[in-house]
Amino acid sequence: MSVSIDKLANAYDRLAALVGAEYVIAPTQNEKFTPYLKDYTYMSGVAGLVLRPASAEETLAIVAEAKALRRGNAEFQRALSLTLRGGGSGLSGACVPEGGIVLDLTRLQRVLDIDEKNFSITAECGIILAELNSALSNTELFYAVDPSSEGLCTLGGSIATNAAGPSSLKYGTTRHNLARITWLNADAACVKAGALPVKTSLGISLPDLLCGSEGRLGIVLDATLRLVARPEERALLMTVFSDAAHAADFVRTIRLAGIAARAIEIIDDFSAKLADFPLMTPQGGALLMIELDGRADFIGLDMEKLQSRDAKAEWVAARDAKNRESLWAKRKSISVELTRRYPYRLGEDIAVPLSALAYTMQFARAKASAHKIATAIWGHAGDGNLHVNYLLEDKSQLPVLDILLPELAREVTRLGGAMSGEHGLGRLKRRFARQALAPEYFVAQDKIKQAFDRDCLFNPALEDK
Repeated sequence: MSVSIDKLANAYDRLAALVGAEYVIAPTQNEKFTPYLKDYTYMSGVAGLVLRPASAEETLAIVAEAKALRRGNAEFQRALSLTLRGGGSGLSGACVPEGGIVLDLTRLQRVLDIDEKNFSITAECGIILAELNSALSNTELFYAVDPSSEGLCTLGGSIATNAAGPSSLKYGTTRHNLARITWLNADAACVKAGALPVKTSLGISLPDLLCGSEGRLGIVLDATLRLVARPEERALLMTVFSDAAHAADFVRTIRLAGIAARAIEIIDDFSAKLADFPLMTPQGGALLMIELDGRADFIGLDMEKLQSRDAKAEWVAARDAKNRESLWAKRKSISVELTRRYPYRLGEDIAVPLSALAYTMQFARAKASAHKIATAIWGHAGDGNLHVNYLLEDKSQLPVLDILLPELAREVTRLGGAMSGEHGLGRLKRRFARQALAPEYFVAQDKIKQAFDRDCLFNPALEDK
């Protein structure tokens, strides 16, 4: 059944009136509209309208009106669906729309409460993640989750993907630091869930269920996050190994030594050369970056202990903020430089048991090489999270990903790992996931979706088979 253009236009006008003309973007406004059809992958979608609500009340009104407009009008189901969007910095296509309305939540950006006594901060979903720590700058506390996109991604987006970063080794992912949420369900009802204490037993944990759901179950309007004490000092140590296997063995050595590193990064020789690190990484070798934080005297002892575990290694140490931040800037520059050189570069995101770290790097590199595709591999070695970058120079090379991605997904799953450590499945990986995971897994997922959003109001593209 075709959609009546006039009828749909009238429906869009009713929704637009809820936010005001200034905060509605139509397809005819090409320069403003086009960015809403993309994220940080090569994917691009289509949509009929962008709405930018400023408050929980406006967001609720949009959901209620969309639900009412869809009722009894089967032809409106997709056209009046809502694809949720934060900073658009995703790497899985989860916010890339396939029809309907893009709901831009970035105007919901207030810090609602800072509770120093209870080590928590409450903020709206549209706040940029880095701004949380800016708001905490005059306290002794900080929010520890640190994805590389923290200057771009929103709190809601980080909850939707259970975002993580280098420090997750010590401080955990978003899920581990999420205390409470207020979320808007498909029936246009606000639900509060969770509690401040770490120890709770309240049946099925709704914050845990919403976290990582990629916006498929509802809209997180605001959240209360757990904070930790700001460390007295941070220090960074760097060394190189002849191959990834020796680097992975040293990661195990660190953990066995009882050293609670804040982050342990592994960087292959290709990536290390791009970043121009002060240590030369040999062909086929790997560089480790190990960051410590805590009391200054403890850091000194841990640095000595670390270096004594491999006295023959060449070490670079940075205890002052300037040098440490300079080394981290080099690490973060790798992704930017790869994108500049390889316009169709895809950064795959996997997590494997520590024992499989080196093998997985070799497996991914060999499979790509067989198709004449170069790779750059780095990641958060301490928790087995690797970013396998396929370096594509031309759009014509994209079809090879239909071979490489499911191949890697199946192998990672066989090893007991996960095909996404921190980016989510989105539209990009969902079809490959169905090839790698048991059908029963998706039957359970589909039943949860039906229970929360039976008419597929939220992010319908993520349900497409």
